[in-house]
Amino acid sequence: MKQLSQKAHAAAFHAEFFGNTTQKRYVLGINEFADSVASRANLDGFIDEYTTATEYLGKPVLKLSQVPAGSMVISTVTQARPKTAMNKLLRLNGVVSMDYFAVADASHFQLPQVQALADTQKEYAAHPEKFEWVRDLFADQESREVFNRIMEFRLNANLRAMRFFDYTADQQYFEPFVKFSPGEVFVDGGGFDGYTTEEFIKRCPQYGGVHFFEPTETTLDNAKAKLSEHRDIHLHPVGLFDSKQTLSFDAGAGSACKISETGSVKIEVDALDNRVTESVSFIKLDLEGAEPKALDGMKWHIQEDHPKLAVAVYHDPAHFWQVPEIILGVRNDYKVYLRHYTEGWTETVMFFIPE
Repeated sequence: MKQLSQKAHAAAFHAEFFGNTTQKRYVLGINEFADSVASRANLDGFIDEYTTATEYLGKPVLKLSQVPAGSMVISTVTQARPKTAMNKLLRLNGVVSMDYFAVADASHFQLPQVQALADTQKEYAAHPEKFEWVRDLFADQESREVFNRIMEFRLNANLRAMRFFDYTADQQYFEPFVKFSPGEVFVDGGGFDGYTTEEFIKRCPQYGGVHFFEPTETTLDNAKAKLSEHRDIHLHPVGLFDSKQTLSFDAGAGSACKISETGSVKIEVDALDNRVTESVSFIKLDLEGAEPKALDGMKWHIQEDHPKLAVAVYHDPAHFWQVPEIILGVRNDYKVYLRHYTEGWTETVMFFIPE
């Protein structure tokens, strides 16, 4: 009944907002979803706390404090902090608001749904048994609750399911069940600016070494400068994949970069099994959707070293079941955990801890 009530509320809001309402109508955020709303409604303006622009698409840009009472607002904040955005709107007196996920769901495809949610709904419809299999894998109740809440959000466009989560990206990849000993060798797959490696070193100062993989030259240079004071950092100017090759990407296409033959971004990639011969003990992967391919390229290390793994699974809903299928297909003696580090669809990590 709660789900029916939520959907009924969204349907009523959608009908009024896009109908002949006399209330002023605004969108919180300036992005592709705001553009979609603006294409269907004659808005009175946009709300954005972080821009100096005073006009967008020919409409005024307001601050939250300037929104008049009696207005209707759709929040198009969809990634890291959608709950925080909605809470700000709820504190405005006399303002009726709704999140974009629910409004898009109520529009019956007149508004594009956030890609991560749309893809999850298609993937679940195609492979419900895979998601049920994953739910039964987890080693603790918290993982099952995290999984259930994420699926409720993604499958039913129900942001209320995310009320238990906060933005805690600073804790990502490091949980109490991820324990370290002197001599650990860390693989930072998708190392970006070096932040995760620094966090690993804080937690394991007596580490044995770090293999840092980042294919973008400018980003790798920044990480090299950041990590210059630390010892035994091996920088690899490639991305992790299943073999050595050059990949082309269409950057920004959907929820993650998409591999294509004509993409504008080209990177060099290679398999971990090709690049690293020493034993490793902890592998982190956040590779913009290439995680399954990278896992295929490190099966020797998984089999021989039995490392801890922390793998991002949020880029593609199929990864929720493909990632454990690959890893447990190599070794089935892992405990599996799931944790989530934002208020939205990004930053979900699956952990594999040796039994």
